[in-house]
Amino acid sequence: MTFREKLLWVSIIAVAAIWGSYLFDVGKVLTYRSVNADQAYGGFIKSVMLLVAVEVVAAIALSILSPADAEAPADMRDREFAASAAVPAYNLLNCLIVVTMLATPGIVRLAPQYISGDPATVTAVLIGNAMMLALVLAHIVYCGAQIRRYRRG
Repeated sequence: MTFREKLLWVSIIAVAAIWGSYLFDVGKVLTYRSVNADQAYGGFIKSVMLLVAVEVVAAIALSILSPADAEAPADMRDREFAASAAVPAYNLLNCLIVVTMLATPGIVRLAPQYISGDPATVTAVLIGNAMMLALVLAHIVYCGAQIRRYRRG
């Protein structure tokens, strides 16, 4: 397994675990039909910091274990895999953002009726987290498509 493939595995697992946990917590809070913007923002910041820490520590550890691979520049194959993986990820992101945009009028109208809190805050938290979910899924597809290319050779 190449150094870059190992980094992709770390990224896909870390993103799925950390953002999955964050989004699960947001969903759990929404089942109580209330939104606390400070809590949601705090969870977001913690998730960002944790993800950065995990990916940096993993990159350092992998670099220590295989310094020659870590210092090698990306070759043509690596660049081709990254470029081809961007297509399905970008298409998914586009579709999910369009769905979020189409759902926005309904969220603006209905969410404050079912979820307590400031209507603007409720709407912002729901739409913001829908876009975060879109980014997370697109990143997972991007890493997964590259891993699939590495596995296929």
